[in-house]
Amino acid sequence: MRKLLLPVLTAATLVGSFVVPGSAAQPTAAPGVITTASLPSPTLGENINYNVYLPAGYADSDRRYPVIYLLHGRGDSMSAWTQVKSRLDEMIGAGEIPPTIAIMPDAPWSSRASWYVDSAYKGADPGRPVETAFFRDLIPQIDATYRTIADRTGRAIAGYSMGGAGALRYSLAHPTVFGAAIALSPAVYFPLPPSDSSTRDFGAFGKGKDPFSEATYLKLNWPAALKSFAATGLQSHLYIAVGDDEYKNPKPIDATHDLDFEAHVVFNQASRVPNLTSEFRVVDGGHDWDVWGPTFTEGAKYIFQYIGKPPATPMQATITGTAGDDFAGGIATDASGNVYQAVAASGALDGQPYAGGTDVALIKYRPDGSREWTRSLGSSGTERAYGVAVDADGRVIVTGYTNGDLDGSHAGNATDDAFVAQYDAAGNRRWLTQFGVPGVADRSYSVAVDGSDIYVGGYTKGALGGANAGDKDLFVARLDGDGQQVWLRQTGSAGEDKGMAIAVSNGAVYLAGMTAGELGTSAGGLDGFLTRYSTDGDPVWTKQFGTAASDEVWGLAPDPAGGVYLTGYTAGDFAGTLVGDKDILVARADEDGALTWRDQFGTTGNDKGAAIGVDASGNVYVGGFTDGSLETPLGKFDGVLTKYSPDHTRTWTRQFGTADDDAADPFAEANLYLTVTPTGTQLSGLTGTNVFRTAFTGEGLNNLP
Repeated sequence: MRKLLLPVLTAATLVGSFVVPGSAAQPTAAPGVITTASLPSPTLGENINYNVYLPAGYADSDRRYPVIYLLHGRGDSMSAWTQVKSRLDEMIGAGEIPPTIAIMPDAPWSSRASWYVDSAYKGADPGRPVETAFFRDLIPQIDATYRTIADRTGRAIAGYSMGGAGALRYSLAHPTVFGAAIALSPAVYFPLPPSDSSTRDFGAFGKGKDPFSEATYLKLNWPAALKSFAATGLQSHLYIAVGDDEYKNPKPIDATHDLDFEAHVVFNQASRVPNLTSEFRVVDGGHDWDVWGPTFTEGAKYIFQYIGKPPATPMQATITGTAGDDFAGGIATDASGNVYQAVAASGALDGQPYAGGTDVALIKYRPDGSREWTRSLGSSGTERAYGVAVDADGRVIVTGYTNGDLDGSHAGNATDDAFVAQYDAAGNRRWLTQFGVPGVADRSYSVAVDGSDIYVGGYTKGALGGANAGDKDLFVARLDGDGQQVWLRQTGSAGEDKGMAIAVSNGAVYLAGMTAGELGTSAGGLDGFLTRYSTDGDPVWTKQFGTAASDEVWGLAPDPAGGVYLTGYTAGDFAGTLVGDKDILVARADEDGALTWRDQFGTTGNDKGAAIGVDASGNVYVGGFTDGSLETPLGKFDGVLTKYSPDHTRTWTRQFGTADDDAADPFAEANLYLTVTPTGTQLSGLTGTNVFRTAFTGEGLNNLP
């Protein structure tokens, strides 16, 4: 075992404002403040003037803020961007973007047509090293003057018209400085501007006495910057918007230089660059603020999904594993605060015997985090654990599957059988039960206890407790405290059915999972299901739910008030509008199977809920994984922990992990487990090829003992 510091975000929760239904009052966003300032630029030999927007609460805070630089268009000044103040106030007040500093620099050079580049023009109004001054003087002094997140993860840039071209160039040519950009009606032309373009007239792209040099323009134009950006391997995010009534060039030969066409060319090329996520909008309107105002709002909401998060801070975690591929297999807590963790290990752990393939290792940690004992369980085949529970007497139960002879009574077994094993608090194995249909797969995926009774759920491809309905059927079984099977129920559809999670609540047994058939009424694609049994094995009802896309339930927890909470994923609009590929779903079902509350959240990527728990106060904790930016990304897949208050308000989210994949296996399936402890939660999951164990308080603070 080794203890590592792994990155995790600890971000403050944003709170929006609300209107009471029927009230005449409108939500009031706390206003920010705009002031005018200047700073010396040694590069230019003069001051750079700017307006600065500071969000509400800045003066009373010691936190650091993301910063967005706003570039004005040709002929305009720094005052142009002040009209977005109310939009910034509203987005920040509603929690749609984080509290943000906005810098609006003035660009008077080259007769206010500098295009924000370094110019070598030596004419009547000589060009200036504007780009160099921006990065050498302006940004460092802004970071020194204001409490900014002085890193590309906390900086964005936006602009309209000439400023849109500048924002595009700066984000691509300086990706170590900016992490995202908004380009509104960008005045970009490829490969060269038309003969009547103002880019040719003021010397921004000039050289010597010539106000326009084709070689200079090609060197500074976006295709060259896009190529250099691609070579860095950095990730960035670009939002482009343009009006459908932009100026139309009168010469048909110049039609490809209409800005709506040119903007689409930029998007077409940018969308082909690895690590550059891009969005493009064509909206009704022309080259004015009727287009730039609303699209700035949409663009800000888009880019602040990715930037503005505080830098990742170390997370405490213990890493357990071998030189081979290991997997998490469950985690549970007893009444004294001891924690039990199951691992599927590809070698010996803590000096325990290793039988071959992957063996199950059960580990006990004391409340202070020290390891008390490890016990191995294996055969020459493969064993995987999929759940751990502690009964009323403090005995530990682990379940999963084996394709070997785990109990000594299944010689020659070569297909998956379910198993359940029980240990006392000292680590002595009391019994082991292995069961399945010869020649086919039977897997136990979850375990729950009620007093000394044990319930497991999973799937069978055979006739384990009745005739097989087709492909895989779900099963639920009850065992007594001595490991004897009391009953087993099998049911299924003509499609594939899996029992993925089990819980006991108010004397009822609930099993949840996925179905590709009709256990109830199909919503389309894969659906989630929830079925209820009595403790005597009598089926009470089965509910099937989802969207026309794929939906699955992977985690289940009893609600102290009755019913159950569930989590999984949806690829549709289960409780709102789908954000990306898949969203995390969370719901509560009452004792009749009605979904009395539901929620979904996610990123533009792949987000899935895997485990769920409820504490004694009714707070709900949901564990899962993401390859997006719910908070600060750390690797391809990161773990996620979200807390809901008893009234189902989402209180906070933590995104945690390493540079490796975390909480998901190589097939983007969850490998994460959660247990509620007296002080918060502990989680166990996959990290690379090993297994982590970490903990969070109810306030979201990482505090692994």
